[in-house]
Amino acid sequence: MKVLDNINQKYGTDTALLASQGIDEKWAMRRQFLTPQYTIKWHDIPKIYC
Repeated sequence: MKVLDNINQKYGTDTALLASQGIDEKWAMRRQFLTPQYTIKWHDIPKIYC
C-alpha cells in the first residue's frame, strides 16, 4: 500500500488503483455501427487454407 500511496502522492490522486477499485467508463461503444445481424452464420466466417 505504501508504494501505491507514494505513486499517487507523486503523480496525482487515483493514478494507480487496486483492481478491486475499478475504473469509471467515460466512453461508450458506438451502437450505430453495431451489426443488425446478432448471430453469426457459418458461411459468413472466412475460411483459411494452409
